Amino acid sequence: MAILQGLDRGLRALNIISLRTEGVTVAELASRLDVDRAIAYRIVETLEEHALVTRGEGKRVRLGAGAVTFASRFHPQLVRAAEPVLQELADASGSSAFLCVAQGDTECVPVLAAEPTQQTVIRVGYRIGMRHPLAKGAAGIAILAVNTPRPNEPEAVGEARSTGYSVTSGELQPGAIGISAGFEVPGLLGASVGVVAMGPLDAERIGAQVREAAARLASLSLI
Repeated sequence: MAILQGLDRGLRALNIISLRTEGVTVAELASRLDVDRAIAYRIVETLEEHALVTRGEGKRVRLGAGAVTFASRFHPQLVRAAEPVLQELADASGSSAFLCVAQGDTECVPVLAAEPTQQTVIRVGYRIGMRHPLAKGAAGIAILAVNTPRPNEPEAVGEARSTGYSVTSGELQPGAIGISAGFEVPGLLGASVGVVAMGPLDAERIGAQVREAAARLASLSLI
């Protein structure tokens, strides 16, 4: 049980560190994990031994090269294939584009994003790695829509299955509109590609764009 608790704390620590590009101090990490500072130090030292974190200026803890290596092994074909597709989608729609995958059968995780070449005055986007419920937000609903219908599934999932894309407003961030289309990926429960912006979007036009992007990615060999 102690070993599992240590593993849980280490994984939680990695998640906390990954969300802070400026890094975190050991004291901040101890507070977030609700453990003594001595335990937080041991967690950081263990992660350092495996190159998963590093301590730089001000002894702030950041992700290390080992974490990047693991990330590069996560469906690299999918990520490589998605990069140009996302950029084209961002430029065509004039909005932030993103790729999300299912984490288990309850959560959605953004893994890649692209911004339009022509910068906009107001920009909104997903934080990479920030999980949210599959049934909340266009990306997760689009993933649910490519799966077999389930009893009591949200009405929005059925609508997305019918139109080929999902549209949500303000579910993850007030004022943000999301439009996504889901597709199947070998080894995953599902993935989706879409855009997010502040203010109104032409759902029919952009819906067709995200549906085309999803079809392009689904047609590739992503094993």
